[in-house]
Amino acid sequence: MATTTSIIVLLKFFAGRQNSAAVDFNEFCEYLRKYSDHHLEEQPVLVTYLSDTATQLQKELDKLVENRQVILLTPAPDKKVIIVIPYFTETFQNRYKEIKVTPQIPFPQESDIPKKIPNEVVTRKSAAELINTLLNGETLNDKTLWSVVLPHDVPAILLPSIVSIHTLIECAVLKLRTMLAKDEHHDYFLKKLTVSNPGKEMTAKNIFNRFVQTPDAGVVMIKQPEDSFYFLTQLLFFIRQDYEKVKDVTAEDLAILQSVYILEIAANYFKNKAQESNKKEGALKNLEQLLRHPPYYFTFNDITRFTSSSGVPLLGLYGEEDLKDFLHRKTTESSGNELPELLVFKTDDDTRYFIYKNRVMPLVMRLCTDARMIIRETIKKNWQHVLRNFDDLPEMKDQAEFEKRLEKEVRIQSPILYSLLNTSFLLLINYESSNEDNSTLDGPRLSLFENGQLIPYSDILLMNRSQLLTDTKILLPFWYTVPVISWILKMIMKPPKSKKQKSQKTSAQIYHEKEAENSRQDNQEAALTQNPAVSRKVALREAARNLENELIPQSSTLDRELNSYEHQWNKLIGKVTHNNLTEDVNTLIKDYLRKVLRTMKSEGFTKERIESLAESLVKTPGMQKIGEEDALMMYVQLYIIKLVKNIPM
Repeated sequence: MATTTSIIVLLKFFAGRQNSAAVDFNEFCEYLRKYSDHHLEEQPVLVTYLSDTATQLQKELDKLVENRQVILLTPAPDKKVIIVIPYFTETFQNRYKEIKVTPQIPFPQESDIPKKIPNEVVTRKSAAELINTLLNGETLNDKTLWSVVLPHDVPAILLPSIVSIHTLIECAVLKLRTMLAKDEHHDYFLKKLTVSNPGKEMTAKNIFNRFVQTPDAGVVMIKQPEDSFYFLTQLLFFIRQDYEKVKDVTAEDLAILQSVYILEIAANYFKNKAQESNKKEGALKNLEQLLRHPPYYFTFNDITRFTSSSGVPLLGLYGEEDLKDFLHRKTTESSGNELPELLVFKTDDDTRYFIYKNRVMPLVMRLCTDARMIIRETIKKNWQHVLRNFDDLPEMKDQAEFEKRLEKEVRIQSPILYSLLNTSFLLLINYESSNEDNSTLDGPRLSLFENGQLIPYSDILLMNRSQLLTDTKILLPFWYTVPVISWILKMIMKPPKSKKQKSQKTSAQIYHEKEAENSRQDNQEAALTQNPAVSRKVALREAARNLENELIPQSSTLDRELNSYEHQWNKLIGKVTHNNLTEDVNTLIKDYLRKVLRTMKSEGFTKERIESLAESLVKTPGMQKIGEEDALMMYVQLYIIKLVKNIPM
């Protein structure tokens, strides 16, 4: 044998040479001393075993006892016996090799271990627990001799840890196939299977014959549940039912019964795994659908909070690692020179968002429309204030300065839009979108790039500097436009320039601060009042505000989002007809919500609940004629929140 300093390897070799797992301590000491002397030049570390061999060996044996690789017995005061467990693992490993060649050989059992060997050499575990554990993940080694404890006091099967659990399953299938190949058993169990499945006799017969005649078919049926899985488990039940009634059990009968128990447990495991896999695949498909719904961009934390239509968290149906693998695959895999299906972008505060490629351009168009209105009003108010003070700004006269101002406003008022406009992938998406035959957008398309460069922000927002300045001046009193009068008033009324400019708050920041103040006042009123009706209304309003914070970005407001989604689903051009349709939808929501609020509690006003309410409304015949279901769904949810948030006290 090869030179080694491993005591357990030497013990296995010594036990194999004497054909017994019980090794006399003194005999092995002598063998170890001679072995060390003979191989000292090759392995200098063996010098420790040349003097006081027994003491050094005992130290090594203590470690092996702790690891359950050997057992030390003291049958007499001057006698020690080492029981080498790996001897049995290798011995019974050969038994499984023999079973694969000759299926009639019985499974190894505890009775095959010599009586003088203590029971501690085996590690007992119930078949269900051990098989499920090993199928989840096993490490093959020669350290453990498992005793697979079967139901109904059927003798346990010995399974060395060096033998894979899949080998045990294959041997069990082989034993059943051998039994069913016999004429009397073949016809008997085939008849039971076909009679139990009226109308499916041919299917049952084909599956039965495939199991018996094809070598690997049985294992595949167990591990890959499909239509044949039902018939196979039924067949196992019939075999178990008959063999459990046998009183004078032969070794062959016992092996068949042991095989059935093993395969039933394994079949159950793979069935549960298949069900879990199906649930996970369904949940991931649900996740894909939710990622394609408004608002189209989501953080990782947003994605972990996704729920199914019944309110079940999707993260419970798949693990966090499954979610990360899904996102990684979607954001990295692509065909040819195309972009991945799912893209990632960051805002200035380093928040990462995920968005599907085919949702980028619709989102950019929506955010441009939304940002145009709020930025136009912000600049007009600012310019009006400046002009009232008989002052001016460079951006009023210089187009380059005006572009800088627009970029700054986009960055503040719509950080998502600003981030998307500055992503590296938008150029390619814009090119693909402009060459598509069927656009997802209605109306004329806006090309965001020219000669590979992003077009000016004034073109993106469709905002003209001179027109905006003219519109602002119209709002001023008439004397600001009379040259002489305005010059005199400027000399008198123009205030000194402030050295320190005040940082202006965005409309969204002002809105959220106001909402926080309203929430504080409502809570104070609820604490002071003893009226349960008022307390209920306050609780509902607070629940609505919490949902608003969850659905509305901090850079936007509820009314702004409502207006944005309204322009997506309400495509009527005429002002009167457009407003009438919006009013009809709002009235329908109010009437429906009025009935629901009579019994609704604040605890029940959840995201899943308003999604359910919105879906019920959107699915009505009148609403289905509108189209744009995603935008309409979001509008209905937000309008419900607005109504509940503004319930009169």
